[in-house]
Amino acid sequence: MIRVSADVAPAQLIAALDRYGAVIIDRALSAEALAPVARELGAELDATPAGEGEFFGYRTVRCGGVLASVPSSQALALDPRVLAVMDHYLLPNCQHYQLNLSQAIRIEPGERGQILHADDAMFPLAQHSRHEFMINAMWAVSDFTDANGATRLQPGSHRGLIDPDPPALQDRPEMAAVMPAGSVLIYLGSTQHGGGANRSDAARTGLVFSYCLGWLRQSENQYLTYPPEVARNFPPDLQRLIGYRVHEPNLGWVKGEDPARLLAGDMPLRPATRDFIGADNTDMVRAYYAEAGE
Repeated sequence: MIRVSADVAPAQLIAALDRYGAVIIDRALSAEALAPVARELGAELDATPAGEGEFFGYRTVRCGGVLASVPSSQALALDPRVLAVMDHYLLPNCQHYQLNLSQAIRIEPGERGQILHADDAMFPLAQHSRHEFMINAMWAVSDFTDANGATRLQPGSHRGLIDPDPPALQDRPEMAAVMPAGSVLIYLGSTQHGGGANRSDAARTGLVFSYCLGWLRQSENQYLTYPPEVARNFPPDLQRLIGYRVHEPNLGWVKGEDPARLLAGDMPLRPATRDFIGADNTDMVRAYYAEAGE
């Protein structure tokens, strides 16, 4: 597993992700910055029951909607090092990307290891594409160790559609993403991974933000998780990230208007429907009518 320092340049992150499908930024967050996140998140997890599913686990506590319940986590979702990765992999295939999921995960002692999987399997076309549909950033709120359930990955497993003769998944070695609290593991949606077994006597806590192409349906319904009365209190960058804006052409509007106006409170009850088709399409339509003499 490639590990880099907190002052890493985007090019280093991209190189590691291209080759291995995952990279760890050691101590990306200072102890002072992590403390309020751990405190707020701990209270939220303590009040949430463990899971009830074979895949998500029976001794794993998960809670979503953390941008509202854990306000100090908002800065993590907007971390510029993480967003530089999203810019590189996602922006070539969408006008802008969006938050796919915000979830805290606490693996309790006695939990078994999760089956390895690629998160982009939720998007069927992703299995047949050379492009990334989603990318995750797992923040270590507590230390991640081999014993307490650190995320396991198969480095290089993302290259199945790139390598002409990739090894079978069962032949790829697994590695545990061991990292101190405050670090962040970034991994591609096509990389095989899973929560580790917790063989220790203490829980391990992570906070994952997942990002995806702006024209996909989000795993976590952001508009019910963060309805307008909640989202309008977020910083504008965060409002846009969770999807309160139009993705051209004409995706995500409200009554023919940009949802940002709804949050701002200046959208009329019956607004005029506007074009959100982009400059190129606008020029094409104008050229069509000009040629027709209209």
